[in-house]
Amino acid sequence: MQFFAPLTVMWALVASGVTAVAKEETKTIDQLYADAIAEGGKLVMYHGGDTPTQQDSLHAAFEERFPEINFTMVVDYSKYHDVRIDNQLETDTLVPDVVALQTLQDFTRWAKEGTLLRYKPKGFSKIFNDLKDKNGAWMAYTIFTFGYIYDSSALGGLAPPTTPADLTNPEWAGKIASSYPNDDDAVLFLYTRYVEKYGWDWVTSMSNQNITFNRGTNFAGEFVDSGKSVIGVGTSGGSAPIEFVGGNGTEYLSWGQRVGILSKAKHPAAAKLFMNWAVSEEAQTSVVYTTVRTDIGTDHPWNDPEANMAAFPAFMEDREKVEMWKQTFSLYFGEVQGEASPGFLGVHPGL
Repeated sequence: MQFFAPLTVMWALVASGVTAVAKEETKTIDQLYADAIAEGGKLVMYHGGDTPTQQDSLHAAFEERFPEINFTMVVDYSKYHDVRIDNQLETDTLVPDVVALQTLQDFTRWAKEGTLLRYKPKGFSKIFNDLKDKNGAWMAYTIFTFGYIYDSSALGGLAPPTTPADLTNPEWAGKIASSYPNDDDAVLFLYTRYVEKYGWDWVTSMSNQNITFNRGTNFAGEFVDSGKSVIGVGTSGGSAPIEFVGGNGTEYLSWGQRVGILSKAKHPAAAKLFMNWAVSEEAQTSVVYTTVRTDIGTDHPWNDPEANMAAFPAFMEDREKVEMWKQTFSLYFGEVQGEASPGFLGVHPGL
């Protein structure tokens, strides 16, 4: 009888649904909307970012589409949101229902811990395979891209800085803005790729360029847009006359912003509504920055090795190496200075 006991337990687990595989959602958006309203019509999301208003367009698009949902969006650095969630779970005071962060390693950890609900929204099968958990614990809903930029209208007749090596030229001294590489992991990764190609002599030269550093990945782009700097490092592209440098021999970074539903979410129906809407053809073609779906468009960053879409998640998992890189850059550029750009949000924002 003892021999058959494990089999009995196994079949009991299967029967109870413990080992059941999440299937893709079959309900329509309108049905999910009705479920969310019946649940109470509330949704709280923690999103990684640099300023309180950075996700206003996402917030507004969701509210316009689903006006009966009271949608609270809280933006803070991902490295604060993740430990905030861990602390809330430990103290049984969880606030958010959905979380979207740059700290990709948190999602693999949370998935193993059972912190994330296994759920596959409609359209999950259309997401590029490397941008989703096979069990549905998380997925990417958009893709962000960092490189460096320059204002082509402010070159003063000088040759444009078309490679990272050009950034060390003396004519650009005092004309470069950058987020701290020892403060943001995506900016850090970008700097590490430049170091691996150009060596530490490049960093030494950059440390002598009188770079204007500040917190928040929005900073460098805003400084270039405002005319305070000619070059911005560790930021996204813009429209003419702002030129983005990445590809064609220069490495850059594109990553899928991961999102998941917390298992202990107070509003799971509203969370499921958000997940289905976020990867819907409607949102993927009109709301998000870059689609994660393989059936929309053809110019996908995962097809460009220089975008480092496979390298970045691996980099984020190796926290010991990440910390080593951060501290080394601190030796060259100094410690991070200034207040956090989103402000101080405390332990339970969004209540």
